Amino acid sequence: MCGRTACSLNADAISKSSRYRDKSGKEKEPEWKLNKDKYNPSYNKAPQSYCPILINEKHLSDNVEVENNRVIVGMRWGLVPNWFTGENVNKMSFSMNNARSDTMLEKRSYNIPLRKGQRCVVLADGFYEWNATKEGKQPYYIYFPQDLTKTTETAPENAGTDKKLLTMAGIFEKTFHDGEDLFSFTVITVDSHPHFSWLHHRMPAMLVNDDEIRDWLDHENIPLAKAVELIAPKDCLTWHSVSKFVNNSRNNGPQCIQHEVVATKKNNEGKAMMEWLSGGTTKPKTASSKPATPQVKRKASKPMDNWVKKLKKQ
Repeated sequence: MCGRTACSLNADAISKSSRYRDKSGKEKEPEWKLNKDKYNPSYNKAPQSYCPILINEKHLSDNVEVENNRVIVGMRWGLVPNWFTGENVNKMSFSMNNARSDTMLEKRSYNIPLRKGQRCVVLADGFYEWNATKEGKQPYYIYFPQDLTKTTETAPENAGTDKKLLTMAGIFEKTFHDGEDLFSFTVITVDSHPHFSWLHHRMPAMLVNDDEIRDWLDHENIPLAKAVELIAPKDCLTWHSVSKFVNNSRNNGPQCIQHEVVATKKNNEGKAMMEWLSGGTTKPKTASSKPATPQVKRKASKPMDNWVKKLKKQ
């Protein structure tokens, strides 16, 4: 699942970090088209906040001559279906922050926008996940590996613009609410890749390169049956443990993502041994075996290949 993200860059830096090459090979920066003022950078973003979302510009224009340019729209996290009639979207009795890949074509709330080609890419520095341990839930910060060869020492004004942002596949919807158009989105999730499953049994559907981003957004030329082949577990992430400061969504700041070494029984025993050798009076006990790896219960889901075949027959 994906229930908390970090998106610390300002709006202009997000555009610079999302540069891409169009069909002619020209480098472009996606332009903010809507709700730039509603986006607030944060190291601790929770559902209901506004996040930067990449979409195809054709979704915002009736002009058939508009090119397949990528644009950024600030959208509310937590998809609001087009049939919702409540007065307050923040008090919906159901959560639509994530959409399971194996059931998204069966659920009306996701099926309708998908059939309309409303595919999007969710941008973020990274996201958080919690690992259940005997000592409680330990938070981890997950992100794309960064290119450490790049430096901004000679151009400090570009600091942060070379950050490799997470690009997660999503679905968006447009509804009319409280006197204005409301754009909202959900993050598509898949069964975790084996390298990540120790932390959680599900992960966001990652788009790992520019070709995948282009195909996911190009709803006119890439049919849904072809696009869903991009939705699969991928070994593309790295992570580190962070402070429980991030547990409260009201907490914000760089300390949310700073690496914090997790204290383990083995580490504590090593510390006790050093104290004993340096003059302690009691010899520490040693563990007879390594702690067991937590077992993650998996929820049954349809095999991805059967799901794709079913979609192609429709």
